[in-house]
Amino acid sequence: MAAIKNGRLSLRAFWRQVRPSSLKGWSLRFCCACILLVLESVTAVATPWLFSGMVGRLSGHETALVAIMALLASYTVLRMLGAVAGPARSLLMVPIRTVLRERISLRGLEHIHQLSARFHQQRQTGALTRVIDRGADAASTIVDMAFSNVMPNLLGLGLTFIVVLHVFDGWYLVLLCGTLLLYAGVSFLFTRWRMQARRERNQANSNAHRHLVDSLLNADIVRAFGNAAYESRRQEKIWKSLSAAEARLQKLIGSSQAIRNILIALATASLLGMAILDIEAHRLGVAQFVLIGTYLRSVYASVGALNYVGAGWRNARVDMEAYLELMALKPEIQSPSKPAPLPIGQPGGVTLEMQHVTFGYEPGRLILQDVSFRLEAGRMLAVVGRSGSGKSTLAKLISRLYDPQEGKVLMEGVALPDLSLEVLRAQIGVVAQDTSLFNATIAENIAYGRVGAGMEEIRRAAEAAQLGPLIERLPDGFATLVGERGVRLSGGERQRMAIARILLRSPRLLVLDEATSALDTKTEDAIQQELLALSSGRTTVVIAHRLSTIQRADHILVMEGGKVMEEGTHHDLLEKEGIYAGMWRLQARGGSVESHSVVEG
Repeated sequence: MAAIKNGRLSLRAFWRQVRPSSLKGWSLRFCCACILLVLESVTAVATPWLFSGMVGRLSGHETALVAIMALLASYTVLRMLGAVAGPARSLLMVPIRTVLRERISLRGLEHIHQLSARFHQQRQTGALTRVIDRGADAASTIVDMAFSNVMPNLLGLGLTFIVVLHVFDGWYLVLLCGTLLLYAGVSFLFTRWRMQARRERNQANSNAHRHLVDSLLNADIVRAFGNAAYESRRQEKIWKSLSAAEARLQKLIGSSQAIRNILIALATASLLGMAILDIEAHRLGVAQFVLIGTYLRSVYASVGALNYVGAGWRNARVDMEAYLELMALKPEIQSPSKPAPLPIGQPGGVTLEMQHVTFGYEPGRLILQDVSFRLEAGRMLAVVGRSGSGKSTLAKLISRLYDPQEGKVLMEGVALPDLSLEVLRAQIGVVAQDTSLFNATIAENIAYGRVGAGMEEIRRAAEAAQLGPLIERLPDGFATLVGERGVRLSGGERQRMAIARILLRSPRLLVLDEATSALDTKTEDAIQQELLALSSGRTTVVIAHRLSTIQRADHILVMEGGKVMEEGTHHDLLEKEGIYAGMWRLQARGGSVESHSVVEG
């Protein structure tokens, strides 16, 4: 079987990914569970036989009390063994189901984090969490059905058929098997219809969950525009679609159950009628009549359970489809099978180079065109330009969130795709304009820059990022929860948190993507001093909108429309009286770079 089929990961490949490295503990539990399963099935089939034997003794002309009591004792022992075997088997399987569910969830999370930035730009967080939850639930359900329903009922049916063939005429077994085949056909047909209805219900459920999460994540915008009623109406409309899909599914389930129950009723009446005629002809006794009635209930219960398993398997497979499709996605950015070593180079920094780089997020829409530069280790490169000029895209290529369509990005002379992602990312620290924080404490968010850092190191990084006054005002200090995505902090406070995280990380290549844009002038000046100290001896790439912060840069790129229009030092560019000089004069008058055009230069 291929690893990927129809855009989904195959079940065999899926099992290889989630199974534990050692199956010894699982094998022992499975063997013990199988032994208990056989014991449970034997007792389930033997107890009706013993019961019918007692009925036969009691209905005879002569009753042997000793024999009847022996049958009763055997019956009691078997019932007790069956009562213990079932729960014991379930207990043995609980850890397997739990570990499997945990591994599926963790594997899904790990895979999502390996996927490219392009995937994460297009993802829908609410729907994605549902995909992982459904995949884990479905796998756990399959294991539970296999060991709690399929194997016990198949074994029980096989033993029951042997007894029926031994005690009764062969026509009883023929009628019973014919009924089961018809039952299975009806179940198969309805199950196919139910699968489609379940897919539609799952899609409607994902839409409802996705909109709810999206609405909550943008609660500030909803309030600002006074659109709470509009959001409620949208959610109500989606819930109506979900209700309609759920109603269709339940209608199919009810119709299937009604038809199957009618089949069972007709077959039971026919078999009992045959038994009555055989009793009337003295071919069977009352005990056999009791036995066939008991076995009929057992057979139909087993068939009903197996039908549930068949439908449950298909439902679980439908629920796993999205998960298997997710797991089949290949990361756009991957480590090479044989990564090249990164030269040691200068202790504090790395050499960074771009050679004729062209890149676009979509075909036919280029963001960067033929961009080249070389930045020596320990030097600072500043990139300036209007929004849409490609500044942040350049930073993403440096971090290898994307690979260029043409050209190369090199670190210490090695092309980034030839380095392992772990080695590459260990060299880089990024402070972006949009700061992401975990719903954790201030200390935990700062420590994420270097997992395992001590509290004193965290405190020094916070002080360097000008977070001291904020932490002193908070009753819980470093233990204060920042809220989801840091909503309890202001934009400037979140940005200072991100800077503290990078200060703690102390990378060799520092990428500052408008890192101080949300700060007031006084705080920005203080943090600029810390960032200047941090960048000393390190390779630094600064994406800037305030030109006053990059005067000390060793090299400046002026970008427009994805191209490098000018480059040089601050003084060189001012002397050119070009675009940069125009931007500088505009900001000196209190204007914005965003309103500056090439013509003005």
